[in-house]
Amino acid sequence: MALISLMIVISLLGAILTFLTKTRKQARTIALVTSLASFALSLILFSGFDSKISAIQFLETYSWIPSIGVNLKFGVDGIGMPLVLLSNIIIPLTVIFAWGETQQANKFYGLILLELVGVMGVFTSLDFFVFYIFWEIVLIPMYFLISIWGGPRKDYAAIKFFIYTHVASLVMLLAIFTLYFNALHITGRPSFDIFELLKSYQVMNGWLLKDIISLKDAVFLGLLFGFLVKMPAVPFHTWLPDAHVEAPTAGSVILAALLLKMGGYGLFRVILPILPYSDSPGKMITIMAIIGVLSILYGTFLALAQRDLKKMVAYSSISHMGYVTLGAAALIPLSVSGAMYQQFSHGLITGILFMSCGVIQHSAGTRIIHDLGGIAKYMPKLTFVMLAGFLASLGLPGMSGFIAEFLILVNSYFTLPTFVILALFGIVFTAGYHLWAMQRAVFGTYNEKLGHIHDGANYEIASMAILVLLVIYFGLNPNPVLDMMTASATQLLQFVTGMKGVIT
Repeated sequence: MALISLMIVISLLGAILTFLTKTRKQARTIALVTSLASFALSLILFSGFDSKISAIQFLETYSWIPSIGVNLKFGVDGIGMPLVLLSNIIIPLTVIFAWGETQQANKFYGLILLELVGVMGVFTSLDFFVFYIFWEIVLIPMYFLISIWGGPRKDYAAIKFFIYTHVASLVMLLAIFTLYFNALHITGRPSFDIFELLKSYQVMNGWLLKDIISLKDAVFLGLLFGFLVKMPAVPFHTWLPDAHVEAPTAGSVILAALLLKMGGYGLFRVILPILPYSDSPGKMITIMAIIGVLSILYGTFLALAQRDLKKMVAYSSISHMGYVTLGAAALIPLSVSGAMYQQFSHGLITGILFMSCGVIQHSAGTRIIHDLGGIAKYMPKLTFVMLAGFLASLGLPGMSGFIAEFLILVNSYFTLPTFVILALFGIVFTAGYHLWAMQRAVFGTYNEKLGHIHDGANYEIASMAILVLLVIYFGLNPNPVLDMMTASATQLLQFVTGMKGVIT
């Protein structure tokens, strides 16, 4: 059964129909029905997935451009399946949260569905050409979501987002074409199959820039650059805070919960499989570990310094995605599993945080922490779900964030002890800025200058509450997604034994 292609086609048709609607009611109804239909198919996919094996499942292959070796090839394993499920959780909840949107509703909801099409394609495509098409597709709707429905500096933020991520994508494209022509030279047969191209990397030869850097390392760094910018990792992160601050709440949720995960997915799908065959694997691991720790600490300290609640959450995302890079660099099956789980967990948690910022902005008219205070008195429902989200983000045991960071830090210590010790400082300050923001913005004496404010709408609180329940469920019972991640991570890192000399 072609479940994956069916999900993508349904989402695409739903987006087209939504663009053609005439009223807000029609637009949001079609968007919700479409996203729920895709969600139902993802549950069927999830329930039929065998977590004990690491092989690609639900494989679909359709010939597209045989003359250059392009096929529509889709499938999922323990790397992609959790992100497919996450995508189909986030999008319908985002539609529900934005149920009251009135400005050009047909375009707004249609762009949200296009984002679902894009991320689904990225997480399931097994052909590099098709993978890149979907990778670029996600940029277009996000650009318009920011530039049309964004804040005062929306044009600047949208253009900066597009330029940063598109330039990084072009660098990645050069690396992909290098892999393609290398494989063509070896086999004589054109193919963009991801696994075939990664296999051909093992026997790649040549130098770049007059023997300064090998072709293998250049390709590796080109791919790594494209993925790290998307995550985003320090120092390639500056597009993210501007994009988040200016984006509408729905855009911020999709950007943090799904688009950032594309970079992490690339680490597991592409970077780790070719790492042992690069000419400088030890140096590449060190680069990844340094970038991971820098992202954790730099994002944490900048979050601590923010006055804008939404900007604080944006920098916290940079910090939390740093754990993904660190866990991947440690090359321990459970550290890599933890990094994969961090992607899934952060997608759920960050949705709560950005939705909370949106409700506060809409009700109080500001997100400046010092201008708020005591809003719990008038917004008790928002306070409850927001506090749950903040506690999950700082790693409270019993919530999904704790599972992910515990697995990463404990297991990464075996191969990267110095980097883990440095990363531990981030945990302390992460708790600090979360608790400080809650105390200043939500509790304490009410700021009478805010006037009369109201709690979030029922549909807003409902979408956030569902995410809270999922965070708690996967914090107490991570096995449904963690088992499939562990199977793939174990198979992925079978080469670790042979690399002990470069990671210790």
